[in-house]
Amino acid sequence: MVLPSGANIVILASNYNPSIVSKEWLYQKGIFTEAVRNFVHTPVFALVESEKFSLMVDEQKLQLTVKKVTQDNLNDSVSIVERFVGVLPETPYKAVGLNYRYTFPRERCDLGAILSANDMKLSELLSSTYELGATIIFEYEKFVVTLTVTPSLSKEQQIRMNFNFHSTPANVDEVKERLSCQMKVLEKTEIIIQGFSNNG
Repeated sequence: MVLPSGANIVILASNYNPSIVSKEWLYQKGIFTEAVRNFVHTPVFALVESEKFSLMVDEQKLQLTVKKVTQDNLNDSVSIVERFVGVLPETPYKAVGLNYRYTFPRERCDLGAILSANDMKLSELLSSTYELGATIIFEYEKFVVTLTVTPSLSKEQQIRMNFNFHSTPANVDEVKERLSCQMKVLEKTEIIIQGFSNNG
């Protein structure tokens, strides 16, 4: 499986209570089990960082960022968020976002052919030096997906693909169900990436 270069999970809610998210509370509830390297705790904002993860909670958003992307850490990120929402089932959850970033060398992708650009017209409108990108929105399972493909004209000539799998669950069980889709979601991103590849 092609692993993303960046990954995070976002859970939006009508009203989190960041003041309860102390380091001790996270350990006591079994949500966070790693050694904490950095910790900030205020009435409106909490931040907990370990070597592998960064967990941020404010009044309307929980975000768990995977700092070192491995398959195990991606799996663990889902478990951490599932445990967090599981101990606060009364929280009015509004949205789940599974977000992944991939970066590839430009020569690996054939965006022009896939996106059917009119090269002559674009060269005329823009300049002879341009790169094609796109924002594509589509449905997958119970998610609305926004795929943003951003090229660069820099020396590195890279393509960045950002995937946002967004869903609006009605309750904590639906939040957990969406989180459990991570492997299917990652498989879908791999199929898309291969389809954009020159070898696809």
